Amino acid sequence: MVVRKGPRETPERGVHGVLHPLARKLQKRMAGGRSCCLDIDPASDSANRSALRRILMKQATVAASLALAFAFPALAHADGTAPAPSLGAVIAATPGLSLTGYLASTYTHFDTTPALRQFDTTQNGFTFNQASLTASYLPSSGFGGSVTLLGGSDATYLPGGTQMGVANAFVQYAQGNLTVMAGRLPTLAGMEVVSPLGNNEISRSLLFYSLEPIYHTGLRTAYAVNGALTVTAGVNEGFNHATQVTGTSKTIELGASGSPTKMFSYSAAYYYTGTGTYYTGSPGKEQLLDLVGNFTATDALNFGLNIDLVSKDSYNGVGSGSGKADGYALYANYAINDQFTLSGRGEYLDDKQGIASAAAGGMLGTPNKLKELTLALNYTPVKNVKLAAELRQDKSDVLIFDNGSKNKQTSVELLAAYSF
Repeated sequence: MVVRKGPRETPERGVHGVLHPLARKLQKRMAGGRSCCLDIDPASDSANRSALRRILMKQATVAASLALAFAFPALAHADGTAPAPSLGAVIAATPGLSLTGYLASTYTHFDTTPALRQFDTTQNGFTFNQASLTASYLPSSGFGGSVTLLGGSDATYLPGGTQMGVANAFVQYAQGNLTVMAGRLPTLAGMEVVSPLGNNEISRSLLFYSLEPIYHTGLRTAYAVNGALTVTAGVNEGFNHATQVTGTSKTIELGASGSPTKMFSYSAAYYYTGTGTYYTGSPGKEQLLDLVGNFTATDALNFGLNIDLVSKDSYNGVGSGSGKADGYALYANYAINDQFTLSGRGEYLDDKQGIASAAAGGMLGTPNKLKELTLALNYTPVKNVKLAAELRQDKSDVLIFDNGSKNKQTSVELLAAYSF
């Protein structure tokens, strides 16, 4: 192998091997004279040598300055300071620190006035649903915290009912297998979540809308026994409340979750409120038992099951007895390839005393059975983009849709979401 050497440093060439014109001239004259001496006029020899030394020293100084600037780029900044690290570099270098977000918009078309829907309430048109930003520092040990800001039409479920609010905000302390959180916390209940990126269907389920809370304000403690079991206990201000509602009591939450095998994961949550008004406006004892299971059959196929059992005492006033509602949702997802996923959801809600149907115009005390079937196609053209299309139909034993004139509701929805 031939190794190419750089120019050798000489008194005439300096560190970059560039021959100064005067030195070149003297060299030529050397080549033209005798080999033992320069053909220079003795009277001017001393002055020429002095000028040559000054030029070579100047050239060496410039070359050394350039070399120092290339070796240490930070010293070349105008203010003489090193460049500040980028936000991405800080996040990457800090374990537990993250900054994420997403934007989501939908087009919806209903053949009725939309009912029994959490977010998709536009009968025919486009909606900017969500703009979310989450900043969190959740180290595996010690104190941390997380804040999620939510804007858009979907944010109206938050306190204040406007299109901007704080979805979640909590402080956390972790030590070993123990984690303690306090603040506005996401619920333990349910298969589906607020973010459209976490669901395979565009619309939220009947269970999500009618039976399950979205957030709680309070204290939560979790202890990871092992990978197959994490137990949770907490106390909060109730379902979807920033502060305790007058005349109601605190809500107790208990939970268990885990992944016993690579193919199966589960979660169970129980909520108890001594005096609550979430399911109906009449104060009474409220209970929710939520069960979720996920089963991975193959790399491409998985199934999910969500069960909600609700009980509400004095559901229609003092002495009206206990109102009950049992909901079941079955999910199936098939990954056609890396970009396309076909998903289906079927639900059955046995609304024994009408506490869920009342939100759509049904009568409390009137039993009803609700069913819905959803088919969705998800497309991920690139990593951070999600496109989806959905066809859904809801059915009711009682005429509750379109102001009590229909027992069916059909909708078509499109979704575009970008995450960062």
